[in-house]
This record gives sequence, structure tokens and C-alpha cells, in this order.
Amino acid sequence: MEGKYFFNSKDITMNMCIQIRDVIDIIKKKSNLAFPDAAGAFYHSQTYKTLQDTENTLWAESAGYIADRFYEEQKQKELQTL
Repeated sequence: MEGKYFFNSKDITMNMCIQIRDVIDIIKKKSNLAFPDAAGAFYHSQTYKTLQDTENTLWAESAGYIADRFYEEQKQKELQTL
């Protein structure tokens, strides 16, 4: 079971991969970043860590919703550094 995502004993790995790809595409377009930079920003975020916990069902939300959570997190980080 290592390396796969499950929810209620069902394999949701494909769903997760599609969500992650779509969120990174949104970040890439909105932030005008290359794919590796957008992916790195997302993979190092708390939003991505939250997404990994399949029990909270964030993975079932739209990619736009998840991207909005990512941008809210980034905004909070900016506010904390002021």
C-alpha cells in the first residue's frame, strides 16, 4: 500500500494525481511560473501536506478550491513576514 492513496479502503491514487496536476497547472498559470517552480511551491506548502491526509477529503474538492487554499496560505506567510 506504500505510495498509494486510499479513502475508505478504496484506491484514490488516480484522483489524487489528477488533482495535484490540476492544482499545479492553476498555480503555474496564475503565478506565471514554469511547471517545476509551480510544483515545488505546491509540494512545499502546508496545503499539499493537508491534501496528503486523505481522511480530511480535501482531495474531493475542486482543483480551484485547493489552489485558493494554497494562495490563502501564501498570503498568510507574506503577512507574517511584514
